[in-house]
Amino acid sequence: MPSQPSTPLTLDAQGLSALTQADTATLKQWGDDHLARGELDTARQCFAELVQRQVADATTTFIYAQLLVDGTHKQEASARDLLLPLIEAQPSLLQNPQNESFIRFIVARCRNVGPIERAAVFGSQLAQLTQQGADYFDLSEMLSMAGMIEQSLDALDRAMQLDPARFATDANSDTLKLGRANATKKTVARRPIGRYPEQQHFYGDLGALIHNFIARDLAREEKFLQPSTRFFTMGSCFARNISRALTQQGYTSHHLEIVEHINTTFANRAFIEWMSGAQASTSSALATRFAELVPPGWDPQSTLDKIKHSDVFILTLGVAPAFFDRVTGEYILPRPSQLSSRVLAEKYIYKTTSVQDNVDNVLQLIGFIRSIAPAIRIVITVSPVPLMASFEFESCVQADCISKSTMRLVAHEVVQNSALQNIYYWPSFEVFRWAGSNASNYFGADDGSSVHVSEDKVSQTIKAFIDTFSAT
Repeated sequence: MPSQPSTPLTLDAQGLSALTQADTATLKQWGDDHLARGELDTARQCFAELVQRQVADATTTFIYAQLLVDGTHKQEASARDLLLPLIEAQPSLLQNPQNESFIRFIVARCRNVGPIERAAVFGSQLAQLTQQGADYFDLSEMLSMAGMIEQSLDALDRAMQLDPARFATDANSDTLKLGRANATKKTVARRPIGRYPEQQHFYGDLGALIHNFIARDLAREEKFLQPSTRFFTMGSCFARNISRALTQQGYTSHHLEIVEHINTTFANRAFIEWMSGAQASTSSALATRFAELVPPGWDPQSTLDKIKHSDVFILTLGVAPAFFDRVTGEYILPRPSQLSSRVLAEKYIYKTTSVQDNVDNVLQLIGFIRSIAPAIRIVITVSPVPLMASFEFESCVQADCISKSTMRLVAHEVVQNSALQNIYYWPSFEVFRWAGSNASNYFGADDGSSVHVSEDKVSQTIKAFIDTFSAT
């Protein structure tokens, strides 16, 4: 018989030393004893040592996996990762009715932290073993989450048959009836279901992530890019990055940069009015400021000519906050310096503008662009570059969230609800802010700056854009 400690094993230095020096039989006995006494921390240490020594059998490994789960995603995943190799090595574990609790456990772990496809596979084996309505109902939910609608309906049907008192409800009957009716409508396209990427997708190929998850809806759009396609981009430094990436891909692209401090739709609209000669609606102060800001070699007529001879106009929406006169409410165009902006913040009103105001500005701008180039295609993006400072909120992070949320809604309203033709939204913002939140090299990879997007990611994003719309 393995020796037992006269007193419970402790997790101090002396106890840990005894644990690591004990033989396998003693370790198992200690683990079982502490588990029976409800001393879970010590039991966990004993079973962890057994697993680390690679002498744990399936039962011991399962016990340790259960001891790991503490309600956190991290430990859920640890328990899952402990059992999946065991199942791969011993698939018969899932075929033995005596292992029902084991199968339920791995189903729950995969359902909670993924992959949902594995949860559905294991859940199917569980339901077949138990033939319980509740297990088929849970399987139906997992199959639906995995996008397997027909199989999900079959599992729901089986649950209703096995346990009609619990599952043959009016709601479930309606779901089954409607789902089966939709499945038989071969001429009606089923509404696609968007699934959030799993973590391995964020760390995998960026082009595949964009095509399969972020810009999946654009796969159905017309392929209109040719090697001869000419681009005009307008907006902040991110629009400049887009233009440069397009040029590197062999396209002709002109970029009109309006510096970051005036990257608002109010500035865009005022600029278009100034460029078109609509002096009546543009103050002399604004006209003077635009004359100062136009890059060398640019003037209203040459800018109009470049737009007129372009095939695609890319507008990058920047920020929602802007300066306004406290008395007249007139938009104020700041000078591109931090000091100027700080002084203006005291003299004028700095506020986050509304979605509708920005939608009106963008529609006005697009209307002007289409008046000189009726066939031009419009691509709207939202710059992922954050606000540098906020004179409205003490937290610039929160201010940036409100600003970008506003501009993303503006893009949605303009592209989806304006009835305009040949207009598209390209999700650069989502690529950097959502993919970037999971894989941390989307900002600052080149220079360590938290507000500079990484050039390699810009290049890959534009390549995905070209691949999406390329006709060749």
